[in-house]
Amino acid sequence: MPEELIGHQGQFIDTLKEGDRVTEHYRVVRKSVKTSRTGEPYLDVDLADRTGMLTGRLFQPRQAGGDTVRSFAEIFQVGDAIRVHGRVDMFQGKLQIIVEKLRASRPGEVEDSLFEKASARPLAEMETELLGAIGAVGDPMLRALVERIFGDPDFHARWAVAPAATRLHHAYRHGLLEHTLSLFRAAEMLLPNYPELDADLVRVGVLLHDIGKTEELGKRAGEEYTVDGTLMGHVYLGARRVERAIESIDGFPDESRRLVLHLVLSHHGEKEFGAPIEPATGEAVFLHHLDNLDAKLANARETMAADRNEAAPFTDLWASGAIGRRYYKGAARAAPAERNAPE
Repeated sequence: MPEELIGHQGQFIDTLKEGDRVTEHYRVVRKSVKTSRTGEPYLDVDLADRTGMLTGRLFQPRQAGGDTVRSFAEIFQVGDAIRVHGRVDMFQGKLQIIVEKLRASRPGEVEDSLFEKASARPLAEMETELLGAIGAVGDPMLRALVERIFGDPDFHARWAVAPAATRLHHAYRHGLLEHTLSLFRAAEMLLPNYPELDADLVRVGVLLHDIGKTEELGKRAGEEYTVDGTLMGHVYLGARRVERAIESIDGFPDESRRLVLHLVLSHHGEKEFGAPIEPATGEAVFLHHLDNLDAKLANARETMAADRNEAAPFTDLWASGAIGRRYYKGAARAAPAERNAPE
């Protein structure tokens, strides 16, 4: 007899509250078996849908024979969809799902679109904007480099859908494209204020600085780093792709090669933040600070948008990820008339 297919029940992560009972499908973006303070194993997973992410924990049942936790862990892999049955609990100020039962989602039960958040901007609109950005590069050799890289259909297809990060900012489908275009628009507005900079070099740096993320990150938003991404990182992977493209262009100037590679290698700004070399040109300083600004503001925007604790004036410390910052919500959420009212 065929197994019954049970579809999505509408229990999206951003709707869950403490005390809710949950029976729903989610995608696994991380899993591990850990040991509690009492020495018992438990399954620790990050579960995601298109509205957010939540940790789930399955503890060894009392009186259970055998290793129930590891048996459940063997049912699925990272990237799989699973159907979870449990309750929503609060732990250290953070919602989590205490999982009581789970199984792998069956083929045909749920659509992938339920699990992956995407940019609010239409892809076709962003692709058109990207073509305009490439066309704005006036230097023939620099434009040839960008066209060579983005003209690779396999690379372009992966880059256009890639997230910009696993959690920190623009961590959703098309997020890398959205982040790159945001930087490009900001650069175009600021460059007239800095006439000493080579505008075409900045434009190329903006377009190419994060291309290594197509190899560093998993194919879907929220997935962990690839093996190459973990061992080498997107800064090196991006510089490698750029250098290979340069080598395929006859007569590409050696000085331009140095300057473009420097932009990619130094865009994280400081060695403690993953830059193998620190910015040593005006264009590299400009790119680093612009990139950092866009990422930090996106983190603040996304953290406050995802916050569900209306009573608290600040977001939780953990919610901003590695940035580790509590954002003040009061002024951002007040109506303009309320913000501007005299005291």
